[in-house]
Amino acid sequence: MTRRLLSMAGIVIAGTVLLTGCGAIGAGSSSPESEPGAMPGSAPDWGSAEGPMPLPDEATDGGGPAEEGGDPSLPQATDEDRAVIISGTVGMRAADPIGMADAVADAAEARDGAIDRRAERASTDFEPAWATLTVRVPAAEVEGMLAALRALAEVTQVDMGEEVVTSQVRDLEVRVTAARASVDRLTDLLATAADTETLLEVEAQLTQRTSELEQLLSQQRALDEQVAMSTIEVQIRSTTVEGPSGTPSFWDGLVAGWQAFLAWGATFLYGLGQSIPALVLLAAIALIAWLVIRRIIKRRPAAAAPVEGATVVNPVAATPAE
Repeated sequence: MTRRLLSMAGIVIAGTVLLTGCGAIGAGSSSPESEPGAMPGSAPDWGSAEGPMPLPDEATDGGGPAEEGGDPSLPQATDEDRAVIISGTVGMRAADPIGMADAVADAAEARDGAIDRRAERASTDFEPAWATLTVRVPAAEVEGMLAALRALAEVTQVDMGEEVVTSQVRDLEVRVTAARASVDRLTDLLATAADTETLLEVEAQLTQRTSELEQLLSQQRALDEQVAMSTIEVQIRSTTVEGPSGTPSFWDGLVAGWQAFLAWGATFLYGLGQSIPALVLLAAIALIAWLVIRRIIKRRPAAAAPVEGATVVNPVAATPAE
C-alpha cells in the first residue's frame, strides 16, 4: 500500500515538472512575435536590434543647442559679468613733487576719483622732496588716469594688476538672497506664533539671521566698492637734490661755532634747571645729617686730662731688685 502511494506521488511530481517546462518554452517562442503589439506598460527590450536609447545630449540634431554648450535660455557668463579688482603702483619724477601732487589730485577729481591718502615732504640740504598719493578712480577710468599721469611728468614705473573676484561676488549674492528669505520666513512665523515659548525661540532665530544678513551686506558693499573703484599708489620723487653750494668760509665757520656754543649753553642751562630741585633736596638731607652727628658728638663725656706737675711712676721700674 505504501509503495503504491509513493509511486503515485512520483508520477504527479514528474507531470508537474513537465507541464512547467512546456509553458516556459511556449512563452519564450511567442515573445518575439508579440513584441510589435506589446501591451502598454510592459518592460522595454533594451537589447533590441534598434540599439540603445539615445542620451539626453544626443536627443537633438547635429549643430543644435545641445552641442553648442547648453540651453540658450540659461544665463551665460560674459565679460561684463566678471568682477575684477584693479590696483597698482605708478612711479613719477618731477622737479616739484609737491606741486605735481596737486596736479595728480586734480586729474583724479576730474575723473570722478578721490585721494584717500596724501603724504609729502619738502627738500632738505641732503634729501630731495617727495610726495605719495593713494588715488581711487573708477575702474573704467584707469587707462585714462595712466595717460594723464604720463602727460603730467616722467613716469618711471608702472605696476598694475587685476584680481578676479567673480566667484566671491556671486557667492555673496546667493548667501544674501538666502539670508533675506530666511529672515522673511522667520518674520512671518513671529507674527503667527501661538505661545510664548515659540515666540521667544523664533525671535532668537530672527535676531541671529538678521545679524548674519547685516554682515553679508557689509561684505558685499565693501567688495562692490573695491570692484567699482580702483586703487593707484602714485609715488613722486624730485629730479634734483638741493645741497649746499660753494666752499664754506671763515665767517661760515664762526657763525656755526657761535650757534654751536649757544646750543651748548642752552643745553647746559636746561640741564642745570632740571638738576636744581634734586640739588636742593640733597642739600637739605646733608644739613639734617650734619646736625644729628654734631649733637651726638656733643653728648659724649670728655676724657680726663692729666694733672700738671704729677709724676707718673713706672711700676716696673719702682719694683726693688732682689
